[in-house]
Amino acid sequence: MPQPLDVLIAKLDAIGRLSPEGEAAIRQLPVRVAHLERGEDAVMEGQVMGHCCVVLQGLLHRHKHMQDGSRQILSFHPSGDIPDLQSLHLKRVDYTLSATTPSEIGLIRHADMQAMLRAYPTLTDLFWRDTLIDSAKFLTWMMLIGQASAEARMAHLFCEMFMRLKSVGTVEGNEFPFRATQNDLADALGMSIVHANRTLQELRSAGLLAFSNGVAEILDWPKLRALGQFDPAYLHLSRD
Repeated sequence: MPQPLDVLIAKLDAIGRLSPEGEAAIRQLPVRVAHLERGEDAVMEGQVMGHCCVVLQGLLHRHKHMQDGSRQILSFHPSGDIPDLQSLHLKRVDYTLSATTPSEIGLIRHADMQAMLRAYPTLTDLFWRDTLIDSAKFLTWMMLIGQASAEARMAHLFCEMFMRLKSVGTVEGNEFPFRATQNDLADALGMSIVHANRTLQELRSAGLLAFSNGVAEILDWPKLRALGQFDPAYLHLSRD
């Protein structure tokens, strides 16, 4: 019978070596399931945390706001991610975590997570690896936002989401769910909504990508990957 944390197990198994004992320990974690509507906050900037949040279904995003109200989306988080894992050690978070689409999350108390990690040091290594991979994504996106064209940024984002979702088994063929709006894409990629719409149309016209009603279809993977200068090495989707 499927368990709530199966998606977390699939995610960890995609990036490292998860032992049967470690898998069993994760399954035994007490988890409280909560439902979020689109735009609802799971974590608010400045909040002092006592639990970690696992994305069970749907899509979440981390973001920050400027004083003028403008928003920068920092990262998207599909099922299997723990976007606030760093709150185990940095209790006061410096971002807001919100639902991009109606979502289901699992809340795990810090005390329960820490007890498990003390009992299973190999899991500590695996969660640390996950945190380092998260940092690698930030480095890549800092470069892209600062240096890449709008078309390259958009192409890279869809390549990344395709590979991340494929690694946990939620991709069918060349299609995958990505229920971000054009406003979300604009705020993630540092462009206006009009520019985001035009960029998506250009990728469609070039026969590279189709995106409609929350579903993306990769039409030409080699060319989309080349345009986005996408090298999946920074995602470390291997056990080495």
